[in-house]
Amino acid sequence: MNRWTAILGAVGGMVGAVALGGSAQAALYPSGGVTAKDVASVMLAHGYQAEITKDETGDPMVKSAVDGTKFSVAFYGCNHGPRCTALEFLVGFDLPNGMAFSRINKWNKEERFGHAFLDDEKDPYIQLDIDTEAGFTSESLGSYVDTWARLVPKFKHFMNEDD
Repeated sequence: MNRWTAILGAVGGMVGAVALGGSAQAALYPSGGVTAKDVASVMLAHGYQAEITKDETGDPMVKSAVDGTKFSVAFYGCNHGPRCTALEFLVGFDLPNGMAFSRINKWNKEERFGHAFLDDEKDPYIQLDIDTEAGFTSESLGSYVDTWARLVPKFKHFMNEDD
């Protein structure tokens, strides 16, 4: 091996180490999704409470709160296993007079994240759906947690605004 090959090899190794160092903090979840423990761990690391429970069908659920508002994280595509291929962050608000469809449509037209809908009593809900099946990392999940933490107060403010 000549001197230039050794230098290029050393530089390549340093670049590789830097690249790996930046992503070493993000855990790559196995193909097939995430577990409730994975989600709770990331939420706790981002400063939120996380209580692992189960929904009425026996699938995992994580309960938490942001901006004084309780919400749940539902798990889908679990196939009776610990790993689930999709998550849904969800919160609903019981309003005395509900909300107009035109108002909720305004949210959906103007906002990129956080799909909103009305239930049969015209109470507003906001949800954030996430595909976790393949190539999903703890860093990605943390980004979604941060997005959700911004969406909830923004949606609460939206509900109280006049048109």
